[in-house]
Amino acid sequence: MSEAQIRQDKVLGMLWGLHAGDSLGAPLEFLPPSESWNSQTEIVGGGKFNWKAGEATDDTDLMLCVMRAIQSSSQFSFDILKREMLAWYASNPPDIGTTTIKGLKNLAADLPLRDCGFVNNDFQGNGSIMRVAPMCLLDEQVTTHYQGETIVSSLTDVLITQTKMTHGHQHCVDCDLVFVAALKAALAGNGKNEIFAVAVEKAKEVSPLIAERLQGLLSLPWEQLPTSGFCVDTLCAGLYAFMNYNFLEESLVAVINRGDDSDSCGAVAGALCGAFHGSAAIPARWLNKLEFKEEIQQLVNAFFGQH
Repeated sequence: MSEAQIRQDKVLGMLWGLHAGDSLGAPLEFLPPSESWNSQTEIVGGGKFNWKAGEATDDTDLMLCVMRAIQSSSQFSFDILKREMLAWYASNPPDIGTTTIKGLKNLAADLPLRDCGFVNNDFQGNGSIMRVAPMCLLDEQVTTHYQGETIVSSLTDVLITQTKMTHGHQHCVDCDLVFVAALKAALAGNGKNEIFAVAVEKAKEVSPLIAERLQGLLSLPWEQLPTSGFCVDTLCAGLYAFMNYNFLEESLVAVINRGDDSDSCGAVAGALCGAFHGSAAIPARWLNKLEFKEEIQQLVNAFFGQH
């Protein structure tokens, strides 16, 4: 494959991987840890919301909203993102986070985008990091479109606005910045250690808390890995699964079997693993069950100018 084809395949792997981790983990959400890292290995559906096998939860649904808003590597439409997110909210999804609900209500009331997300210490959830992966496809300078206004901004500024549409706490912003930096490094073809080093450097730049958490992360026993809905836990769980297992399949199996916010931790791990390993790393028995397999392929093809 050419370099362009390899990059396209990695992007496809990233988004399919996110969906696979989401759907694999969905039945275990809110449950205590499994007995071992590989107790649950298949996409079977069920759980609190009685998911169908391969059905997308809010993680994949909202990731698709973000992906649809990317018009090219240098063009991002907040008009499209707002419309897509509000249409999804109006469809009465079964699983939606409290912070996301609050943010989308503010979005519907036409508050400024950066004022929609809640900022107090009760609202540090992972509802933005679980959807943000496609933003790594954007250049360092991005032209944004919103309500008739066109602005050229840094990718950092665009990321911050995207996060704050629902999640205003600085920890949520910082997690997105670290995650997108790691994904960019993975898509660029870096090795695992280099990708983790990029995440650490970005964390040192933006968040002492995340930097400290990453320091001892890789030596944690599986039995001690936190997988809560706290955004920093979700970021760390995804990086842990990516770094500590050799294959996408075992990475995702390991992280979702920790229970708790298993779908979001699986989604973050799946995006990292897919961006690194490429689309062929996703087992066919998982891939063929994914609700949005074809739409994701169409969106990726369109992004790379193929129809």
